[in-house]
Amino acid sequence: MNSVQVMGNLARDPVIRATKTGRAVASFTVAVNRNYTTPQGEQKELTDWINVVAWGNLAESVGNQLKKGMRVFVEGRLSTRSYDTPEGQRRWVTEVVANFVALPLGNAHPSQPQGPFGASGNMGSQGSSSGGFGQFGNSTPGDEDIPF
Repeated sequence: MNSVQVMGNLARDPVIRATKTGRAVASFTVAVNRNYTTPQGEQKELTDWINVVAWGNLAESVGNQLKKGMRVFVEGRLSTRSYDTPEGQRRWVTEVVANFVALPLGNAHPSQPQGPFGASGNMGSQGSSSGGFGQFGNSTPGDEDIPF
């Protein structure tokens, strides 16, 4: 199984391009912090810079909604590809190909729309009372509506 889940902050604004056929592609980097202990017992923090690519409607949604510094959750698959430079050198690129991108609840920018972007690029209803995750419903039932 090839499945990757990453949660961190956008290192820069997503870069949106189009292929020769007109299909949108978004590239962005997610900074993920991790802690470790040195052999001397010191606590240290490292940052991993994860390259992510999104295609089609998802790429357009990412480009329109996400900005540098925003906290995001990305689910996708790990992909490694190679290409040749104009100088004839072979380069290898490892990146996450996103299937799903979401802003976690409690994001630092409450005025920004929150919610998931699926592979279709749809974000659900935004700005609802449920914090932007409209697919879970946007109203709280009253006591008389609870069946127990």
